[in-house]
Amino acid sequence: MKLSSLLRRAGLAMLLLLGPVTLALAAPTHVLPLQVSADRATTMAVWEPAQVRGVVLFSSGHGAWPERYERLLQSWADAGFVVLAPLHVDSMKYPQREQFSLQQGLTERFADMRAASAYAEKHWRGMPVAATGHSLGTLISAALGGAFSGLGPLRDPSVVAVLGFSSPGRIPGLVDAQSYASLAVPLLLVTGDEDRVPGFVTDPADHLYAVETAPAGNNTGVVLAGGDHNLVGGEPEALFERARELGTAFLRLQLLQDAHAGEVLAAPAAANERWLRR
Repeated sequence: MKLSSLLRRAGLAMLLLLGPVTLALAAPTHVLPLQVSADRATTMAVWEPAQVRGVVLFSSGHGAWPERYERLLQSWADAGFVVLAPLHVDSMKYPQREQFSLQQGLTERFADMRAASAYAEKHWRGMPVAATGHSLGTLISAALGGAFSGLGPLRDPSVVAVLGFSSPGRIPGLVDAQSYASLAVPLLLVTGDEDRVPGFVTDPADHLYAVETAPAGNNTGVVLAGGDHNLVGGEPEALFERARELGTAFLRLQLLQDAHAGEVLAAPAAANERWLRR
């Protein structure tokens, strides 16, 4: 089934993919113009370390914008990764937001990430690349890693790992048991046992659907007790720090083959965590 048909069926279910509610001070290294297509441009926030060791493509939650995740993205830059985060058309900061439907917004997200990936290839050719995201951004990142092959040629061959915080769960007509079956790279998904979106996601365990239905081999889900949909928005602090630690370790392991990072991810689960490895 074509992407447009599936998106029409998904309808308002896309509204569940909200960004975090906690504001953070915005401090990217650069905010650059990004030409997405002949008809549309956007901006791209860049967090760039002094020495780039890898590339992280980041897709924000629905309605959010890159700077809302500044603490998380800056921590990845501190670890040696340049972070590229386009401003999506569904963002409340996008000037022409009202001109795009929910369905168009999803399609344009893929175009944004293709443009960001092309920018990375031009400026950091040969660097390892990970696709990351929050909520709806997790769906986008998973598609770059090979999931959702039924929607079209969305795979980005430069992407070697996918990191997500929360996920869309199951959306009739869009996310089903086959959606993640084509995922071709390792996946880490971090969520919480209070990760609900009223009216849409009533069971927090639904966020593990990507891990449960992806091909077995190198996929991990981590559920943090007390974590909600704002887990990477900075509250509560201890859970944010744990989510940040796990995500950074995953990036260091997958992009840099860092042995210590592998030990962090291989350690036994803490008492307030539940891990799903498959």
